[in-house]
Amino acid sequence: MSPRNFLNADRGLILSVLMIIVLGLYNLSSASQPMGIELHYRHGMFVLVGLVGMLTVASVHYRNLEGLAYPVFIVVVLLLAATLVGGRVVNGSRRWLTIASVNIQTSDLAKLAVIIIVAKTFHLERWEGGGLTLQGIFRPFNLSRPGVLVLAILAISIFGDGVRPAKLERWASKRWRPAAILKAERPVALIGRSPPKQEGVKSVRLRFGGVAKVHARVERKSDGVYLLTDLSEEEGTFVNGERIDGSIELNHGDVIHFGPKEQAKLKMSATILGARQILPWIALFSFLWLGLSFYLQYKRGKWGFRDILAPIDVVLIPCGLILIQPDLGTTLVVLLIAFSMILYVGFRPSSLIILIVGSVAFGLVSWEFILHDYQKQRVMNFLNPTSDLSGAGYHQNQSLIAIGSGQWWGKGFKQGTQTQLSFLPEQQTDFIFSVWAEEHGYMGCILLVGLFMVLILLALRVAVQARDRFGALLAVGVTAMLFWHTIVNMLMVLRMAPVVGVPLPLWSNGGSFAVTTLLGMGLLMNVSMRRRLF
Repeated sequence: MSPRNFLNADRGLILSVLMIIVLGLYNLSSASQPMGIELHYRHGMFVLVGLVGMLTVASVHYRNLEGLAYPVFIVVVLLLAATLVGGRVVNGSRRWLTIASVNIQTSDLAKLAVIIIVAKTFHLERWEGGGLTLQGIFRPFNLSRPGVLVLAILAISIFGDGVRPAKLERWASKRWRPAAILKAERPVALIGRSPPKQEGVKSVRLRFGGVAKVHARVERKSDGVYLLTDLSEEEGTFVNGERIDGSIELNHGDVIHFGPKEQAKLKMSATILGARQILPWIALFSFLWLGLSFYLQYKRGKWGFRDILAPIDVVLIPCGLILIQPDLGTTLVVLLIAFSMILYVGFRPSSLIILIVGSVAFGLVSWEFILHDYQKQRVMNFLNPTSDLSGAGYHQNQSLIAIGSGQWWGKGFKQGTQTQLSFLPEQQTDFIFSVWAEEHGYMGCILLVGLFMVLILLALRVAVQARDRFGALLAVGVTAMLFWHTIVNMLMVLRMAPVVGVPLPLWSNGGSFAVTTLLGMGLLMNVSMRRRLF
């Protein structure tokens, strides 16, 4: 980076980032105190790595990123796929990939990859006057989507439940949590009060009275065949409310109760088994779609990367892989970032109306077939906040107590009772803003919100002053990432939005997101420094 380029950088942007980082580390030291871990030191190390990355990204002309867009996108998609196969499972989600002893949340990297690839895609496309159309964005007869669908069907047909193993889920803390995974190499699960540990057998302990020492056995007999056997004497095993005698074959979604009081229960989750019921119809539709798409592609005679992939595919592919983890919050953020960038380019009014109606319809379908039970519970709790204050609504209820108790000036640094007595859940990540509000009050919140507002406005100014369309789209994408993360997190802790696990930029503990955010700031600096160079 030459001194001349550095002098062209937006110094207000750099100053606001540094102020937010310093206040974030200060606040994290208070949030982590009751945990007995000095998370702010660890987080500070990731911030330093991110700052080095920010300067590195800023030093290379952003137009060089245009040529790296496809390789970066392919690498990130491969990392997302690797996460689904060999990632670390935490709280039922497979989101972290361990590389050289470092746990990386690959979905954070996907945000930057989507920003770069969308900027390249819509920078290169030539749109007719009047704005974008749905036909131009989705291109339903490009080969990419029917090809992926056919590959998925072939994978399910060949590998069966090896694609997504069946699992038993335990009802705990108002949601279904994984209890045992039934794989070919470990096909048996013993369920009871104190089942013995055996080689190749998963023991599922039920911490309730009224169940036998070894109450039941679930076995994967073959691909798609799961057998439940009652081993109790008097207590009994119930499937969907009916007591079984001996053994019974389980289906996807079956709920198993143990004992007459129905306190202990598990659910059979075999998504591949459920999908096989409609697989022939999906296969027929997919092959017809692929055949027609191939014929139309052949007539066009163009077989380049951009001819096979539709513009929207560069968003849908990473979003689909992130949603499978599952990580609904990051999926929504990536979609909002992409939508903000596309909206900046411009939609035809008719296409925008159709897109909004289609999004609502897709939301209804997702509620019925895609969202997990705990995700639905979060939405229902948002619509009816007082329905379950000790369960699904506990997090936001404690957050409101913390924010309200801060009053005008707060209780003081490391003096917040909700924080220091650990009543506030996830106070170092999702609810980090609540810690600040309790200890620094309303006036402290005005300061913090003002800093983020200044940062976002300065980032938006970079987009407006960019020298070309590619730079403007990069800046809009990073600005959208900052805006949506900030607004969703703050609305979430104020119980004005459902809890979806969206962190606050540069404040929430998390190395991957801190580095990703600072790399994004490097892109903004890059565009800002070169706005006057011709």
